[in-house]
Amino acid sequence: MSRRRDALVAAAFLAPSALLLFGVIFYPILQTFYASVCSVDRKGNPGAFGTLENFRALAESEVFTRDIIPQTLIWTAIVVGGTMVISMFVALALNERLPGRRLLRAIVLLPWATSLVITAAIFTWMLHPTQGPINGLLRAWGITDAPPAWLARPELAFASVIAVGIWVSIPFTSTVLLAGLQAIPDELYEAALIDGASAWQRFRNITLPLLKPVLLVAVVLNVIYVFNSFPIIWVMTEGGPANQTHIIVTWMYRVAIREREYGQGYAIAVITFVFLLIFAVVYSWLFGREEVDRL
Repeated sequence: MSRRRDALVAAAFLAPSALLLFGVIFYPILQTFYASVCSVDRKGNPGAFGTLENFRALAESEVFTRDIIPQTLIWTAIVVGGTMVISMFVALALNERLPGRRLLRAIVLLPWATSLVITAAIFTWMLHPTQGPINGLLRAWGITDAPPAWLARPELAFASVIAVGIWVSIPFTSTVLLAGLQAIPDELYEAALIDGASAWQRFRNITLPLLKPVLLVAVVLNVIYVFNSFPIIWVMTEGGPANQTHIIVTWMYRVAIREREYGQGYAIAVITFVFLLIFAVVYSWLFGREEVDRL
């Protein structure tokens, strides 16, 4: 009887949070799935149910299949990969007993504390072909007499937004990895030093294995964050030139909001959700299986 009463009390306390969770998260997701298989009018109201016209229109769109999807995968892979590598070096440096270590950690966090819109606007000004300081330095140092238009050429524009994406992702990832490094006992490194292990051997045999749970979380969160990152690309290029910097989330905004093709917008949202869900489940399963096999 006591257990049943405790269960009822627990359910009563959890009910408001459950209702809020359903109303804020699950209901919009279900509504999006429903609308994606409906005919949607120009006002965004779902109509006839049971059509795959929205997904068919995306599949027949050369821009979406040829440009948007590959660019999204490239953007996500390079930004997440570059962020993880650089953040690892930053976290290892900040974990050392350096003078002014606390100040350095605070400085690393500064880009994270700045709005993405502001950061993107600053880099847009820095990359301006005539007034930007980057091209000014290139001219002053004699590297080139005709500095490039960074955001007007497709290959340079995409590389530029990727670099900014890595820049804004480093603070959070470095902080997460630093927390994981600080949780590793110093006694393990001291024992390895006594055994004559080199710095690389200590990193490979102690740091990486014990840091794997933190790396799992950092990779999953970064993939979700970067895959859905809208402000950087939209503020800097709005997907141009010639759609060569669009990713799936900026394309969804253009299709659904600017072109008022709400049905395709719903379909893109569903594709994004399903892709990220599959990635998180598969990546976590592979990582978990590796840990079980190792044990």
